[in-house]
Parts: sequence; structure tokens; C-alpha cells
Amino acid sequence: MQRRSFLQQLGGAAVTGLGGVLPARAVRAAGPGNDMSAGTGERVLGEGRSRYNHVRVVERGSVRTMLFIADDGTQYIETRIDVAHRRSLDLDVFRTMLAGFVVHPEPRRILVLGLGGGALPGYFHERLPGLELEAVDIDPEVVRLAQAFFGVPTADPAYRVHVADARLFLQRAPADQRWDMIVLDAFRGVQVPLHLKTAEFHGEVLKRLADGGVAVANLHNVTRMYPHDRETIAAVYPSCYSFLSEAGNQTTLVASAAPARLGVYALRANARQIQPRFDDVDMLGLAARYYARRDWERAQVLRDDFPADNLAAAAERNNGSCLRGCKYR
Repeated sequence: MQRRSFLQQLGGAAVTGLGGVLPARAVRAAGPGNDMSAGTGERVLGEGRSRYNHVRVVERGSVRTMLFIADDGTQYIETRIDVAHRRSLDLDVFRTMLAGFVVHPEPRRILVLGLGGGALPGYFHERLPGLELEAVDIDPEVVRLAQAFFGVPTADPAYRVHVADARLFLQRAPADQRWDMIVLDAFRGVQVPLHLKTAEFHGEVLKRLADGGVAVANLHNVTRMYPHDRETIAAVYPSCYSFLSEAGNQTTLVASAAPARLGVYALRANARQIQPRFDDVDMLGLAARYYARRDWERAQVLRDDFPADNLAAAAERNNGSCLRGCKYR
């Protein structure tokens, strides 16, 4: 099968939103401060549309949520925070993504590809003094709403936000730029763009990792794409570690630039080391959700379906609007 048709076939089954799916419903026109629908107790704080997403920020009680909205009205949770507990992570998926620290407990430079509402990078910024943090998101509306309602700073040299395609950002960064941890969280609507899933993309990520650095990816482990993601990542990085989410339907994959694998006792020691920084999360419990079994069937490694010198055009195509004709499964 040709690579292009293979990727197109998989595109409709790509990963859905991070935290879960809310049922489709008719939502009446609402402005900031108005209820989304009668009787829900939910207020719309802000909303934006771009060529990439339809984004809405809502609040119920102290819980504030960034939603990506499909054409049929289905709402996908992108980010959720409890403003009464800003120093904590509200979503299971984000707590599980702290597994990167179980493998690499003391990163000094972190790059997050995919800002969303900024819950995870904001947590890093709050709890890791001296950290050099950068976040990248292609959608200016996502960045605007994250800065307006989720505490993402507009001007902080220790937490810099870039509006750019994640892969183009990596390619255009200074040649000697390296990060200790790269978090892969770039969703297009509710899907990961295909040029951010291939072996060539992961090769770019690996080149940007410092010695012993790690890439951290959230994968939905019950989708058709999961075996392809696992095969692709395993084909690129020297070693990989799998951590199951609390709910069990997501896997945080920590891919390391270090060829030597850490044993379970080393992972537990790292969890104990970082625990004081993350006092709201049971890091030893997270380390215990590490598993080494193969939970996917063999599948084809994902490859670019475009020439290397045509990345900008491919990114433009793959990042095209998700407001019309998108498939959400």
C-alpha cells in the first residue's frame, strides 16, 4: 500500500481528545458569561474560531475547561483545571504524563509541543524552580484563550510560548538547541496531525534530546492507531517505557535517548526523588503502573508521505481546518 493512502486510511481513526468526550448537543448562541444551555450551571468564559479549531472555554463551579468542538457539536476536553486548586493536575492523563520524571527526574529544559490550556506546562513552571520552559501551539486562538483564562503568561523569560507548527519549530530551532524533556501533546482539533506521528518526525525529536533526555507522549491504547504509534516510536528511540493511566485506557509512553534501560528499582528511586516537587501526585504509585508487556499487535511503521524538502506544504495540508468535514471517532 502506498504511504499516502495508508496514512489517509488511518487519519479518520486518529487519537481523540485528551481527557474524554462530552456528548453532542445543540448549544445556543452564547457570549462570555452566559450559560451554554439552560440548567447546566455552566458559563461560557470565552470562545474562538481559527482555521484549525473551534475552541470554547467554560466554567462550572471552580472547574474550568477548554473544549474543542466538532461540526456535530461533540465537545472534546482539551484541558481542565480546578481554579480552587491551581497547583494540582485535574486530569488523569496529565498526572500520568508525569511518568517522564520517573525516567528523567531532574530536567532543566522542557519543551511542550501543544499548549492547549497550558495545564501541564503551567504545573511544571509552578513546581520546578529554575526550569527553562517552552511551549509551542499552532493555533493563535488556543494561545489567546490559554493566556486569558488559564494563567499562561504573556511575557515570562522562563516560560516562553511560540505560535508555530511543532515540527517546523523543531526544524528551525538553532542547530545546537537541546531539551531534556520534550512533551508530545500537539492535537489538531482532536487528532494528532500525521506529520507529527511519523518515524521522520520522531527522528527530529530524538535529535533534539539532550543526553539521557526523554520524549513523553500520551497514547489512547484502544484505537486502531495505537499499534502503529507503538511500532513507529519503538523503531526510532533506543529505549521506551510504558505507564498505564489510572483509568487504563491511555498509555503514557516515555521514549528515552539513553540506550541503557532503567530497572524497576531505579524507576522507584527516581519517583521518590521527585515526590517532594509533586506532592499532590503519588509518584511511587505512578511508577508502579509501569509495564513491560507488549500490548499491541505488529503494525506498519508510519512514514512521511512527502519529500523532505516539502515539509512546510505538508504541515499546511495536515494542519488544515478541523471545522469542516473532520472525522471524529
